[in-house]
Amino acid sequence: MLNIEKIDKYFGQNCLFKDASLLIHPNEKIGFVGPNGSGKTTLFRLIEGTQEVDSGKFEIVGNIRIGVLRQELEESDRNILFETIEGDPELTQLRLEQNELQKTLEDGTTPPQAITNRMGEIDHRLEEIDAFKAESRAGSILLGLGFKKEDLDKPLSDFSGGWRMRVALARLLFSRADLLLLDEPTNHLDLESVAWLEKHLANMAGTILLISHDRGFLNRVSKITIALENHALVRYVGSFDSYEKQRDERRRLLIKSAEKQDQEIEQIEKFINRFRAQANKAKQVQSRIKHLEKIVRVERPDRDPVAPVIRLPDPPPCAYEVLNLRGISKQFGDNVLFKKQSLTLEKGKKIGLLGPNGAGKSSLLKIITASLTPDEGSVIVGDRVKIAHFAQHTLESLNPEHTIMESADESAPAKCNERQLRTILGGFLFSGETVFKSVSVLSGGEKARLALARMFLSGANVLLLDEPTNHLDMGARAALQKALESYSGTLIIITHDRDLMEGVCDNFWIVGNEKVTIWESDLKNYLEQVTQVEGETKTANQANKAGEKTSPKMGNKELRKETARIRQTLSQATQKAKKRTKILEKEIQNLEASLKEVEIKLADPEIHNNPDKTELKDLVTQSGRLNSSLIENMAEWEDLSFEIEEHEEKAKTALAELK
Repeated sequence: MLNIEKIDKYFGQNCLFKDASLLIHPNEKIGFVGPNGSGKTTLFRLIEGTQEVDSGKFEIVGNIRIGVLRQELEESDRNILFETIEGDPELTQLRLEQNELQKTLEDGTTPPQAITNRMGEIDHRLEEIDAFKAESRAGSILLGLGFKKEDLDKPLSDFSGGWRMRVALARLLFSRADLLLLDEPTNHLDLESVAWLEKHLANMAGTILLISHDRGFLNRVSKITIALENHALVRYVGSFDSYEKQRDERRRLLIKSAEKQDQEIEQIEKFINRFRAQANKAKQVQSRIKHLEKIVRVERPDRDPVAPVIRLPDPPPCAYEVLNLRGISKQFGDNVLFKKQSLTLEKGKKIGLLGPNGAGKSSLLKIITASLTPDEGSVIVGDRVKIAHFAQHTLESLNPEHTIMESADESAPAKCNERQLRTILGGFLFSGETVFKSVSVLSGGEKARLALARMFLSGANVLLLDEPTNHLDMGARAALQKALESYSGTLIIITHDRDLMEGVCDNFWIVGNEKVTIWESDLKNYLEQVTQVEGETKTANQANKAGEKTSPKMGNKELRKETARIRQTLSQATQKAKKRTKILEKEIQNLEASLKEVEIKLADPEIHNNPDKTELKDLVTQSGRLNSSLIENMAEWEDLSFEIEEHEEKAKTALAELK
């Protein structure tokens, strides 16, 4: 499908690709990874044909259609269903020609035989491309991306930029392109729509080349990973997690080969320098000089980037009940978000807010911070509770004329000195002279980290986080997740990053259907329900009612209670086992990596030829100890996995009996 051979591409003195080669085959799902600015977007432009290589062969094999995700559609008065169907140019053209031929036939100015023959060909082709289900397919995609059924007839101009981006994505998914180029397709999507998109991409035909900072999204969609390394395109079979393991192993082997080659070259050069002046050694010296000239140097890989670590300060103490929502109601015009909702938030809880965009998640956070007034009801804030709110407007409110240090000092209490400021800023990856950079020159990710640092300097002990990973790269996302996992304070979070939500939150609230309800099960179960397939898809709003099916044995209320009880029992029965299996999986991964390193050392003939066998004995002992630990951990992991499966099977049977 795509054949790249030894291409070079420069922007001025900046080299993006040097002697890079790659093959992409039909129907591959590919994650494309590399540091920011390394050339990922440039490769997309080369494939699209908007840029050209400086040298080398860049060949698209066959007559394939390439689909590119545009940032936003232009304003239009046509409805979004029509806009989506127009994403398939062949279908659009055939229908247009069909209408023109029908008009010509009715005019009677052209011999009918020629017209009917062509109309027959068009009908046949329309049937081949499943055109008669086009509206149904397009509608399913739009519903999967979070639109409501009543939205499908609304003009594109009625929607904001973020929703127009969803229509642009829907057009692309509908287009039947042979190769899709997706650059951050989850931007502007909510968690539910991302989960639907993952399933859709994994199951759809065609080749996908995907750029994303969302590690979990890459893992669940891609089966091949292409990495930009040292200006080359390196192909790995497997998901992103698999790629990282293979990359690390490849780096270790390259470094080991380079070190051995350095030793060999050093020995040759010593011989040459020592015997260069001796006539009886001239032949041997010349032989070694020629050998040295023929050695192809092993290119050392780039140094592993140091994984960023965000350190959060401990929150100040506060009351056990940090928030009480009493009879909260809010609506905008005819749009009712929630009616008379009451909830309590306890100290140390980490709540994930679920529900489609527009359901009222952000409005709920604004009501808690008093930046939005409820129509009725009240929010009671506990003793010594200080709330901090992170949202998009937080970044926009940063003073561009301040330095990072000045911006941080602005949020800090008066008693906070420069050393304390630097400690907090260092925890958010601002160190040394970087603290004197102007806010105006910061990237989106740097502004996000500065805004988070300001939150913690303010002495908040309840965090309201609305999409905190927007603008953050993969490393910063992972660092923030680890920091929030270990954070001892209270938080409520809205995010479309499934890994962040799953790793940080211990409870979930669903916002939708005019209420805020506590979800009794885990995130995986929720997402399975909201992406449940009926025909092709099910709308996110319909999925909020998951589990509310009627039963001949009991009413809706009783059915919901029993369903919730079964899921809660399952969660309680498997919670400890699941936590332990995660720990074991990390331990097993570390043991396997350590064992691999020992095996590489044992494979070196020099260690066996060495008269001193101390190191060899130590390595053999270490290998045995690692193997024993690995076997024990694997056995425990298998026992726990079997235990979890038994509980899940019982719950599945119990739920099936309710239907």
